[in-house]
Order: sequence, then structure tokens, then C-alpha cells
Amino acid sequence: MKKTNILFFILFFNICSGSESGVISISENTTTTEIINEEDYPIVLANCLNEEMGYNIATPFDIQDLKSTISQLSNNKKEESQLSEDVDFCISKYNLWSDSSFLNPEELAKVYDENLELAKCLREKGLNVPDPTQQEPKVDLSGLKESRDDIMPLLQECGWQK
Repeated sequence: MKKTNILFFILFFNICSGSESGVISISENTTTTEIINEEDYPIVLANCLNEEMGYNIATPFDIQDLKSTISQLSNNKKEESQLSEDVDFCISKYNLWSDSSFLNPEELAKVYDENLELAKCLREKGLNVPDPTQQEPKVDLSGLKESRDDIMPLLQECGWQK
């Protein structure tokens, strides 16, 4: 069941993605940006899972190859749950498969306002998080030096829900 949910989640983002490239900030202290082409999203996701989450996933050829590999990674519900969280973290961190043009203005305003509050709360808890922008309404956690295990409890304290 969880494997199906993970695959559905990845498929949903694949279907909903537009042809525009995403821009992410590598570090808060630099103006360097990296443009990730949509065809590279599976590779970016696999690299994030490998380097930041400790998995050992071969570089995928495409999204179908990645889906197949991910579906074979978990053996029980606990592993499936952790894998789902790790995939969500990497997708959010690198802004993969998100296209704000699919949201109506009211939804965009709501997401922006919620993420402004989240960024403010995280700063109050000691994380140096920039405010989101109207163009990029997600909170950018990519420049943080804290580990995922340190960040997740703070996100939950601030009301972030998966």
C-alpha cells in the first residue's frame, strides 16, 4: 500500500510538472544558483537520497527507472514510512516537480502566507531561514547546515505538516 502511495506521489508530480526549469539557491551566503532541467529530476532525487539520506540507489535512466528502484527499497511499513519521508524531503529541498502555475492565485497566496509564518517560526527556533518569495513560495531549507534529524522536530513544532 505504501509503495503504491510513493509511486503515485512521484507519478503525480511527474504528470503535474511543467516544462520550466527550477532555480534553487545553493547557499544562503552566495548568489550562485543552479538550474535543474526537468529530465534531470530523477537523477537529482537519487543523488539526494544517496548523499543526504544514506541510500545506495544507482543513477536512474528516467523517472520510470527511479520508480522501479524506489519501489524495491522497503521491506516493511517502518521502512516504507521512512522512505516516503526521505523522498518528500528531497523533492521539497530541490523543488522538484512543483509548478506554481497550476495553483490559482488564492491558493498561491495561502501557501505564501503559511510559509512566511513557517519561516518566521523557524528563525525564532534558531534556524537561519530566508522568507519565501511570491515567485518561490516554498521555504528554502537547502542552505541549512543542520541535519535532517535536527530540522524535522523544529518543522513539526512550527506546525508544518507533510
